[in-house]
Amino acid sequence: MHLQPVFKDCPFSGNGVSEKLFNDGLCLPSGSNLTKEDLERVVKNVKATFK
Repeated sequence: MHLQPVFKDCPFSGNGVSEKLFNDGLCLPSGSNLTKEDLERVVKNVKATFK
């Protein structure tokens, strides 16, 4: 979280793992309000990315 602009001036401690996840990770939409259509759109785009 410390790499997001809103937290740029906040103190943090770490060993580089969070930076690697920030740079290499994939953040997918999630939550209890995700509709079936939302889920289908996410799945479609993930599958298209890995073809």
